Amino acid sequence: MSDAQARDDAFARLRADVDFLASTLGNVLKELEGEELFGLVEQVRLLTKRLRGEPGNRELKEQLQGLLSSLSIDSAERVLRAFTVYFQLINLAEEIHRVRINRLREGLSTPEAPRSESVAAAVKVLRDQGWSRDEVRQFIEELDIQLTMTAHPTEVKRYTIRLKLERIASAMRRLSEHALSSRQRHDLEDEIYAEVATLWQTRELFSVKPTVIDEVKSALYYFRQSLLSAVPQLMLDMEGALESYFGARAEEPLPPVIRFRSWIGGDRDGNPFVEPDTTREAFRLQADLAVEQLLGDVDGLVQRLSQWERRVPLSDEFRRDLAQLNERFGQPERFPGEPFRQKLYHMHAFLSQEATRASDDPRGEAYSGGAQAYERDLRLIEETLDRGPGRRVARAFVRPLRYRAAAFGLHLAAIDLREHSRIHEAAVADLLRYAGVSDRYGDLAEEERVALLEAELSSRRPLAPEGAELEEETERALAFLRVMREARRRYGNGATGSYIVSMTEGVSDVLEVLVLAKQAGFWDVDATPLFETGEDLERAPAVLAELFSLPAYRDHVDRRGIQEVMIGYSDSNKDAGFLAANWALYDAQDGVAQVCREAGVKLRLFHGRGTSIGRGGGPSGQAILAQPPGSLNGRMRLTEQGEALSERYIDKDLAHRHLEQVAHAFILSSARDARPRAELPGRYRDVMELGAKRARRKYRELLEAPDFLEFFHQVTPIEEISRLQIGSRPSHRKGGRSLANLRAIPWVFSWTQCRANLPGWFGLGSGLAALEDDELQEMYREWPFFKTILDFAQMSLAKADMGIFESYLQLVEPHLRDRFWPVIRDEHRLSVERVERATGSPLLEHDATLARAIELRNPYVDPISHLQVDLLQRLRGEPDSGDREELEYAVLVTLIGISAGLRNTG
Repeated sequence: MSDAQARDDAFARLRADVDFLASTLGNVLKELEGEELFGLVEQVRLLTKRLRGEPGNRELKEQLQGLLSSLSIDSAERVLRAFTVYFQLINLAEEIHRVRINRLREGLSTPEAPRSESVAAAVKVLRDQGWSRDEVRQFIEELDIQLTMTAHPTEVKRYTIRLKLERIASAMRRLSEHALSSRQRHDLEDEIYAEVATLWQTRELFSVKPTVIDEVKSALYYFRQSLLSAVPQLMLDMEGALESYFGARAEEPLPPVIRFRSWIGGDRDGNPFVEPDTTREAFRLQADLAVEQLLGDVDGLVQRLSQWERRVPLSDEFRRDLAQLNERFGQPERFPGEPFRQKLYHMHAFLSQEATRASDDPRGEAYSGGAQAYERDLRLIEETLDRGPGRRVARAFVRPLRYRAAAFGLHLAAIDLREHSRIHEAAVADLLRYAGVSDRYGDLAEEERVALLEAELSSRRPLAPEGAELEEETERALAFLRVMREARRRYGNGATGSYIVSMTEGVSDVLEVLVLAKQAGFWDVDATPLFETGEDLERAPAVLAELFSLPAYRDHVDRRGIQEVMIGYSDSNKDAGFLAANWALYDAQDGVAQVCREAGVKLRLFHGRGTSIGRGGGPSGQAILAQPPGSLNGRMRLTEQGEALSERYIDKDLAHRHLEQVAHAFILSSARDARPRAELPGRYRDVMELGAKRARRKYRELLEAPDFLEFFHQVTPIEEISRLQIGSRPSHRKGGRSLANLRAIPWVFSWTQCRANLPGWFGLGSGLAALEDDELQEMYREWPFFKTILDFAQMSLAKADMGIFESYLQLVEPHLRDRFWPVIRDEHRLSVERVERATGSPLLEHDATLARAIELRNPYVDPISHLQVDLLQRLRGEPDSGDREELEYAVLVTLIGISAGLRNTG
């Protein structure tokens, strides 16, 4: 079968899956709800589809509005549910198709024509550029990608719903990938029908707000589901690529290129529900899963490594090790004459004691404090097999487990702490007051604070003794650090991550964390400044330079061996707008990297990217390739959050594909940084400065216009979003109702819901209009960063639907509508026109797949949007209605439906 035929066959199977699932849902509606509802759903669908084809048809619009307003709340809710379930099923079919296409492309690949964006493709590029095997091996060994799970609330599907969809997906795969008898096929179709029927009857919304521990457990689901398998597979791919392109087998495993971290359970910033005990429990739950996996791995080896001692050569080291174990802990009665099984018996006992944390059993000491001893035991088994005729056995059965142990250890993922800088300021002020050092720390100028803090860091004395009466917030801040100290001692150094300082504005914000860590007895904390607003990003290089000039801080960095700096995409975009924020982020990275190079300090940039374009989202590989030259150097962190976790990690194949795309882009970008750095043309920087300045001005004019906040609250469902029980963290920071206190996620979520998608493009047109056409076109051709910005903007502009957004203006008072609608409409038109001028083609001409997906989905999202407008009018117009509870529920269902249809929230 040719490549084209195979792709055609795969798309035919996708169409068949979509038809089958849509037909199944239709039959469920008819059986459970009756023909009348099915007919109503079809009527709404056809009307909205016709209206999309004839947007100026006033008669059609009035007909649709009349139909929707005549529906009872119950009927409206069931129509909404029908479209929502439809999108959930179609999304599932598309995920199955992605796996199918990836497998197809892998099957068609060859060493000289590897699958695009694969590890093999990246290694081939290095070989073709003249890198030697030793150079590539050493380069890969030094790579450090850390993906960080956060609990930012953008996943709107309940865990129950996710499990149902997972079971449907599993049955669909069996239906399409296996040769089945007619009876087996019939039984599977019945199983899918039953799952869809129960999905239809299952509550969509979270009944109560999830706790932080619920969020920890939700993240653990993805480790179980895919990551514990996908990461070792990626490392085996790297080994295979080295062997394929350089002809030599890797004797020793590579260090894990990708590791995971987590904020969940440690992100205190703005979340009062994260307490020290919460963080302690997060460490425990993660460790439980890690040990559970290792126990399963050992059980699997016990089943496989059944070699009889008379038929396998054993190294002297292995014999001595087993003899010592048998002498100390007793020879197992099981497995006589089976040395590997005897060794594994002891390993299982050590892990079991680690799992139960029994303090009175000497076996509990063997693997305490990290996975190093367990890894050594696996190495001994593999090397013993490798020396004899068991080389294939060692590679097939033991090597993957070594990669899993190296990547996840006994802790699974390092947990970070994060807290707002103002909390640290208050805690340090309290400690200094108690110690009699200063009663007015909060009133000091920045220079005075820095001098005082540096003096304290130069002294090892604590500011307060154990048991001192301190403010409650101070005690809590110290307790978090003590939990980190305990976790590092209990689970190993890899268990604890960084301490992220939110809203870092100056040097003192970082030093305050080190003073608190000294007080808590956790000297080796890694303090990570987080620069979020446009002004903070601009100051970031200067802050780093001043930090490095302080002897106490430089000693700290030299001891830790690296400086991590986090840049926030969400708040910078909310603060400055799309174009200005992206340029501020690029410029800050470039400046910070230069400061670190000049100071001789290793840098790891931590990108706080969201899922939507308006929060720094977009294809990860493309974003990595667009980073400033010299800013990566083999080290990077990225956040993974919300619906991105479900989209990327719900399936082992999808997880593997995402990780290899990240690794591919990271290898190529870091390889670029390993060579002499090409300077950015100065005129590009000047042009971007001008465009960003104009874009920011336009964006801020909108946000600062009188009554814009009221317009925002009327035209978007922001109030309703705040009632969605999708995350433990409040949607607003402390304080009154204001854009400053509104978090970036609900800000983006609300604009996505009303289809304006404003954070992903507003101000862009005005910024680009300040630039000449030839400048735009040249930068789009020659500068990866600028190309990526405009390609991501194309996605936002194409998904924005001004026709649908205009219907939301019915929710707005006329004077506000007349003031703000022309501004938003005209800026959208200008942005589309200027982007198309720069790229030389209509929106998304370069991405036909996405363009087609938007075209196909819009007619099915439109009914939910029109119903959302109608239901919001009823809800806001009848605040004291007796049906308010049912009405609110129906509105919340629209939020889920639009999210499913657009595959995006915040």
